[in-house]
Amino acid sequence: MPTVRRFWIEFDRDHRSVLWWAEPYAGVTGFDEQDCLAMVADLIPSYQELPPVRSITVDISLAQELPVNRPSIGVPVWRGVWYPPTNLQTGPTWRPRGVNRAFNPSYEPTTASEIVHAKTRWWDEIPHINRLLWPLVTMHYADLADHMRRFAPVEREHVATNSVYGDMVREALDYMIARRPTPSEWFDPTRTRFFDQRELDEYLRAFRDYLFGNRSEPIYPPDNSRLPPDAGTALDDRARDAGGQNIL
Repeated sequence: MPTVRRFWIEFDRDHRSVLWWAEPYAGVTGFDEQDCLAMVADLIPSYQELPPVRSITVDISLAQELPVNRPSIGVPVWRGVWYPPTNLQTGPTWRPRGVNRAFNPSYEPTTASEIVHAKTRWWDEIPHINRLLWPLVTMHYADLADHMRRFAPVEREHVATNSVYGDMVREALDYMIARRPTPSEWFDPTRTRFFDQRELDEYLRAFRDYLFGNRSEPIYPPDNSRLPPDAGTALDDRARDAGGQNIL
């Protein structure tokens, strides 16, 4: 496998509104500058372009003082974007962009991490996923839940005005709905928690119906701090048990 290196990318501040993390920086570990810029581009809608690059620091040392909070940094030894810390959600992605077993049958994972990750990344099965990370994964991040009301109408307009892109999104969503990822599978890349399969199925169908049907708005990602539906009942039961013990 080619060697990965750490890159610190600084974008033009005047265009940083394109970046949902609102800071004109990205920390990425990849094979080269183009590989890293492509991974950052996957974090924004496909119909937007990355802001102009002001500077790129190669082999950035984490001992240097960076203009971001250190707790906001992901895992710099993994290939992927570690600021913002999205590789904490997707894990390491060791396979180079464009390398596919269908086109390169001799390719084999070479590290334990790569082998494990290849077995657990269920979203790699989704049609066109390399071009649709934004509408199928990134937009549903738990950290972006508050921004969904702004992102969703723009995405809806784009699938309506770009038939090729719209067909790809429709096919991919149909596949996801039919496959029915489990709540734990969905949590893996998005860090968004659903309590049960029914709730997640309804969320995905509502998103598809919003983009391609007559639904006026999607179901927005749930708040991860909410309590399970039966939490109140469980607390009441414990309170009654405690009260009964006190009486005795």
